[in-house]
Amino acid sequence: MRTILALCFLAFLLPAHAQGDLQIGIAFERFGRARYCKMVVLNDAVLRGYRLKVYKSLTYKKIGASIAPYLNADRKKAKKIREIVESGKVESGYYMLQPLPSGMNRYILFSNGPNESGAIIYIEGTLGPDDIMKLCYSKR
Repeated sequence: MRTILALCFLAFLLPAHAQGDLQIGIAFERFGRARYCKMVVLNDAVLRGYRLKVYKSLTYKKIGASIAPYLNADRKKAKKIREIVESGKVESGYYMLQPLPSGMNRYILFSNGPNESGAIIYIEGTLGPDDIMKLCYSKR
């Protein structure tokens, strides 16, 4: 019985631990329940036909300057970077991070809006970079 309980507890912690080496994990913890913020967490979900192990999003208003340092720190760890820059300012993009030992790919997607608003999304799954582009930019 203890073994089963321990395994259930471990299974619950793994998605949270997957972001343990990332600064945006701290941003989700710090701002997930903050004023002007909305957080969504899905585990083992299907989004637009893609199977995701973890999907975590945070939309926010008025705190963009507080979110930026977390994104910048994780940008340095990125294996692949795609950004859209307009008038010298990064508007949106994604960072592909080192895969987990399990082989799951990890991505941070983000968009910066007016008045310090924006969104960050953490995705973990078997999706490749082309899948992320289809997921983000295909019209349905």
